[in-house]
This record gives sequence, structure tokens and C-alpha cells, in this order.
Amino acid sequence: MADSRHFFVAMVPPTATKQEAKVNIGRDGKPHWHPSPQWSAAEDTLRAHLERFAPDEPITSGGVILSVEWCFPQDGHADGEPYLKKPDTDNLDKGLKDIMTDLRWWDDDARVFAESIVKLHSRIPGIRIDVEEVELP
Repeated sequence: MADSRHFFVAMVPPTATKQEAKVNIGRDGKPHWHPSPQWSAAEDTLRAHLERFAPDEPITSGGVILSVEWCFPQDGHADGEPYLKKPDTDNLDKGLKDIMTDLRWWDDDARVFAESIVKLHSRIPGIRIDVEEVELP
């Protein structure tokens, strides 16, 4: 392992995802995709929270192992109990990885070759993120 970064973003995780895009058919007859207002607001909030953790230099060689825990409010559930509602884990992580790419965590999110995604209820809501850079031969 070349480098490892671990941090916790204290916030209520968004339930809107990038996949909630709206489509309009343009005058040219082609579909034009637009982010939903809910995703636009969630993206702005996530970006604002993640900016302070952004690295000075992006990962430009090797691979990345990404682990994310989405810690939703307890809402009557036990601390650590699985969160079994939408959004799906893959939809949550797609938007997160796109934001992290924009914030220069890596030059391309294709470097992420292994992921662990967990959704759970938590006494302390937030997003726990672990980024491990792996040197490859």
C-alpha cells in the first residue's frame, strides 16, 4: 500500500442520487439529460463537505480500494442496523465517486478496482470514507 486516507463526513447522507436525472426531448429529437433538483442540491452539499478532505495531488498511478459506510439516522432502528431502504448502494457511490473525481482524488475513477459499500442506521449520521492507494507492478 502506498497511501491510505480515512475520514468521516458528519452529515445526514442524501437519499437523492445522480440516477434520478430528468430527460427532455430537444428540438433536434434527441434526449437531453438534466440532473434532478434533488440531486443537484445533494451534490452541492456533498461537494461542500468533501472539499476540505481533498488531497493536494490526485492518485495517477496504481489502483484504489474504496470503502464507504453510509450512516443514516437511526429513526427508531438500532445503531449499526442495516439500512434497507432506497437509495441503492451502487447509486449512492456513483455520485460520490464522480464528485471525488472532480475534487481530484484520482485522475479517473476507473482506478477504483475494489469497493466496499455499506448502508446502516447510526447514532451519528455521516459518511465514513477510506481511500487506499495500491501500488501495482
